[in-house]
Amino acid sequence: MNRNHEAFQLWEKGEFNEAVQLLIEEINNDPANSDCYYNLANMFILGKKYEDAKAILDTAIEKFPEDPIFIYAFGNLYYEIEDYSTALSYFNQVIKFNETRLKKDAMVMIGQNYLALNQTKKALVYFLSAYEEDKLDIALILLIGNTLMQLGSFKEAKSFFELGIEQAPQNDEAWFKCGVVGMALKEEVDSLKKYFDKAKELDPKKYEERTRQLQAIEVIMKDQKE
Repeated sequence: MNRNHEAFQLWEKGEFNEAVQLLIEEINNDPANSDCYYNLANMFILGKKYEDAKAILDTAIEKFPEDPIFIYAFGNLYYEIEDYSTALSYFNQVIKFNETRLKKDAMVMIGQNYLALNQTKKALVYFLSAYEEDKLDIALILLIGNTLMQLGSFKEAKSFFELGIEQAPQNDEAWFKCGVVGMALKEEVDSLKKYFDKAKELDPKKYEERTRQLQAIEVIMKDQKE
């Protein structure tokens, strides 16, 4: 079995130390195996062992200076510790590489950093640029819809949630959010019912959670108006 795969199996079983040890052994046996460095760094990030992750990435970038995946991983590290300006500097480096499959992912992460910095319009620009790279990514389609909702662009948001339904008819979030933006657009109640009914049918538990969140938001907005 591939040791990277075996390490992740250990991770999923909660055997964190064993997974880390396996990857360290593989790096010692095969120092040219860049995948092991990347996976080990990610495990440390997931385990919130950020100094260990940084140490691995520093070594990896020295050994593989032309591989943007380690620059991308540094961006993830700084995003996790909420150092958004430093994270942005790394993700911006990634998108400058002429040939990299990480371009779309880096643009999404730049957008996520701008969201964290409450710069929603800037975030949207990068999400839309990422969308041009891959128009079938349902998670990205929903992310754009949610960002447009934050900006109050409900008509445009609905077009992306409708696209989400078209791309993934079993996605309950797309159905629910179509209903929500329809409410914001003051559409007829009868026309909205199909969205909420479908969302509830697909995932009743999530539907109840989202409904409670929506009710809480409506209460806050009402209090602010008063």
